[in-house]
Amino acid sequence: MARSDFTPIRSKTSSNVKRSANSILKNRNILIGIFFILMFLLIFWRTTELQLSSADSDRVPETYGNRAQMKVEAPRGNILDNSGEPIAYSITQPMLYLSNSGLEGTALNDMLLDLSQLMLENGVKLPGNLVRYFDYSSASKEKRDKSNAEFVFKKDLQEIEKWQQNADLFGLKKAEDTKRLNERIITEPQDFYEYLLFDKFGIEDREAGGDYRYTVEEAFNIIQMRYLILEHNWQYTQGQAIEVGGPVNQKIITAIEEQNQRYAGVLIADKPQRQYSENSYLYSHVLGYTGQISEAEYEQLKNLDYGLNDIIGKSGVELSAERYLHGIPGIIPYSYWKKTADGEEFVQGTGGVAPQPGANVRLTLDQDIQKVMLETFAEYMAELRDEENSVPAKAAGGVLMNAKTGAIIAMISIPSFNPQDFVIAQYDVEAEQRIEKYFSDNENKPMLNRVISEIYHPASTFKPFTAIAALENGVISETDQVYNCAGKEEIGHRIWTCYGEPERGHGDLNLRKGMATSCNLYFAKLGIDTTIDKLSPIFKKLGMGEYSEIDLPNEAKGIRPSKEVKRMTRALPEDQLWFPADTAQSSIGQFDNAYTIIQLARGIGGIATGKLVQPHVIKEITGPNGETIKPEVIQVEDLDFSESSINLVKDAMNGLQHDNEYSMTYKNFHNYPFELGMKTGTAEVQDSSSKNISIDSLFVCFAPLDDPEVVFAGIVEDASLGDSFSTVARKILDEYFGIESPEPTPEIGYYVEPEIPLETEFEIDSNP
Repeated sequence: MARSDFTPIRSKTSSNVKRSANSILKNRNILIGIFFILMFLLIFWRTTELQLSSADSDRVPETYGNRAQMKVEAPRGNILDNSGEPIAYSITQPMLYLSNSGLEGTALNDMLLDLSQLMLENGVKLPGNLVRYFDYSSASKEKRDKSNAEFVFKKDLQEIEKWQQNADLFGLKKAEDTKRLNERIITEPQDFYEYLLFDKFGIEDREAGGDYRYTVEEAFNIIQMRYLILEHNWQYTQGQAIEVGGPVNQKIITAIEEQNQRYAGVLIADKPQRQYSENSYLYSHVLGYTGQISEAEYEQLKNLDYGLNDIIGKSGVELSAERYLHGIPGIIPYSYWKKTADGEEFVQGTGGVAPQPGANVRLTLDQDIQKVMLETFAEYMAELRDEENSVPAKAAGGVLMNAKTGAIIAMISIPSFNPQDFVIAQYDVEAEQRIEKYFSDNENKPMLNRVISEIYHPASTFKPFTAIAALENGVISETDQVYNCAGKEEIGHRIWTCYGEPERGHGDLNLRKGMATSCNLYFAKLGIDTTIDKLSPIFKKLGMGEYSEIDLPNEAKGIRPSKEVKRMTRALPEDQLWFPADTAQSSIGQFDNAYTIIQLARGIGGIATGKLVQPHVIKEITGPNGETIKPEVIQVEDLDFSESSINLVKDAMNGLQHDNEYSMTYKNFHNYPFELGMKTGTAEVQDSSSKNISIDSLFVCFAPLDDPEVVFAGIVEDASLGDSFSTVARKILDEYFGIESPEPTPEIGYYVEPEIPLETEFEIDSNP
């Protein structure tokens, strides 16, 4: 039957199926909801449990993993002289350490007081970390009764404020940064003591009304120990032991072992300590010194097995060979009593790894020659100070180098320092005071290695450099090398005077006579004819004004004259122009010439051999078992100088040995067992502040003449004419070659080498 509208007919079966499906879907959603609720409750319960557990753990630390183990430094490798004799080595000494045993409040304070008294009774200083900033007044220290002790800040207020603002220590703030009085910087020492006593460490109760548990002296001892923990809080809370002091004697060791519950968390472990031989003073600037790793140094080295308490090299070979000397730290187990929620528990340490000592560094330096060089310089300087017309002779530096390999045989710098002071300063007040003086003496600069870190005008010792440059550029030759010295003449639009023969002049001079008389007019003319554009590249080729790459830190680069350097270092445009007179000055070792003594020795050696060597003080580096880790590095560069040029300069430098019979250099060397090349120098130095003129005495030489084996360069500041300095060189060469040359016969009025003063001192023509 037809119908006009269409109505779907639902069967009973389909309806039941649909209802069944809806029911299943509804039940599934309910189950999923229940599942998520249960998961949420489980997570919430577990998180709460962890938080509560963590809170308990914060109150009562638990031993976990290697908690009862302590990282220990490895002994530093030895530093030995050329013969293998140790001049720096490591010893181990028992030291006190403190680990977090769970003690808090009064229990911790009582233990720290007992420990401090045990230390003081046995001559062990308390940690000095706090007293660098805050301590008893001098008057209070002298009183036996410190009940009314007064306190003082040990640094200026600006440093104290910065210290108090350190968020890892006190976190105090400036008044304008906080409204809370108890958060503000404290400028009165007495108020700061009360802040530490009551607020920071809670050692006493403000509400006690003066009925205190400890005397002032006892409280301050506890404060010093609590401050040590504060400074190393991260280590302490992480279960790492922190160093308290030492070395300790057997009485302390016995007390700690027998009363370990009384000294909960106190440990004794052997710590390597740097030690220097009685002869180490001979090598101080080459050796360097060690000290506590700084925050910046730790950040650089923390991924290389370095710890926050490590001792590292700070200068000299101790620094340049640090990565070899350091070694690999170890882990030692320890046992201790700790406080727990149920009382006390004994923790037994297990496991451990022995530290691996650092490698041994053998130097190229010869102890006998080093000693002779130091003593000879000191004697010469003392003589200069004792003469009738005495001079300060306040500082000096010298080096003897193997001309073929670059190995440093001896290197000294005066004044000096004692490396052992840096080791014992922690428990020796006098050593600590000496160290402060080392760094505060800005006049004598005892920490400065004058051979590699100070630059000087070379004066006439630079004339061989001008000679080799002129020869290599064809300005003079074996058959054409004569210049005339008239005594006074115009050179480069300026009037120059020969200070050796100002009236009649030297007349015609060849290279040998020009070098022997050190005639400034000869070398001024020679330099102008060569031109600065050809001089400067040869100077550079010889390493002047360039790093020598010696294996010691803090080498100065020096200054080499050139048109570019003058343009860059003068402010006024008219002063930036290069004049012939500038070339003349540069040619005699003045003007912009300023070099280190090691550069001077290296350059003279290059002239004498035709090869440029890399100076070095490290002979080899070997492992603890004797295996070679790093052999001696010898780098030699051929300078491509002609044999003719080299021989002519060597012959010219030999003139000082034989040609001027009235000079002190002649008297020292004219009858020496073999031929040498040498040059004296006398540099006039003008103090920029006082305008006073002083004289630096220089001497360079190489020996033997035909096959140079060693080269010497030295300087004495604020001294005398360079000619007399040759006595020092002769004694050093005697020691090296194992001879005893005859002493020169003293004579009054012997010939001295004249020098031209600085550029401000010579006569100037009206035409620039």
